Amino acid sequence: MPYKLEIGKKIKEYFSEMGMSQQEVANILDVQQAAVSNQLNGRPFGKNAAAKWSKAFGFRTNWLVTGEGPMFEAQHEFPHTDGMFEDHPELNHDDDIPVVPARLFRAPEINIYEYVMNSSSVDRLPPVPHFQKHDMFAMCPGDAMAPRICRGYLLALRRISRDTPIINGEIYVVDTMSSGMFLRKIVDNGSGLTFIAENQNDFPDFELPYNDVINVFRVVGVLITNI
Repeated sequence: MPYKLEIGKKIKEYFSEMGMSQQEVANILDVQQAAVSNQLNGRPFGKNAAAKWSKAFGFRTNWLVTGEGPMFEAQHEFPHTDGMFEDHPELNHDDDIPVVPARLFRAPEINIYEYVMNSSSVDRLPPVPHFQKHDMFAMCPGDAMAPRICRGYLLALRRISRDTPIINGEIYVVDTMSSGMFLRKIVDNGSGLTFIAENQNDFPDFELPYNDVINVFRVVGVLITNI
């Protein structure tokens, strides 16, 4: 297979694993969906396009242009530090999806994944078919991400593995040891995570080191509900 097609194939596989559509990729890049499709189907990456995709998703610019070397920049992958991204089995997707109550946000030293796996009191809801694959729901506890995501909205979350690069600027729920869970846009700053709220007046940015992180969940869907 020509290396240009091989690059596109690997990127397609990555986005499929992340549960991202070409339209979502196009929205992040601020381009038309057709431009994304062309790149994934063999159009060569020029320097400008490679730089843009690298900044958005962490792909190495040299890999995008030549197909040589590793796919990702090292700084966009989380280090394998002790206590970070615990290795858990997948939740059973044949069952209804567990719901994390809002009160568990800001509850330090609670491993949310273990909580929903082991607690018999966790409420459950049917999966939402038009959402991407999700492991759990979480009730939004406040207005840090208002007006995009407000108090009482139900978030569909998918846990990401330790080797999955963070998409800088995307919205995640991060489970931390010292401070509990946070719903924020996050950026991998090279030594930890920077947490960014949309409601900047009430929720200033802050940083936490990698070794404070237990799990990271990508927000893959939002339900406006008052259940």
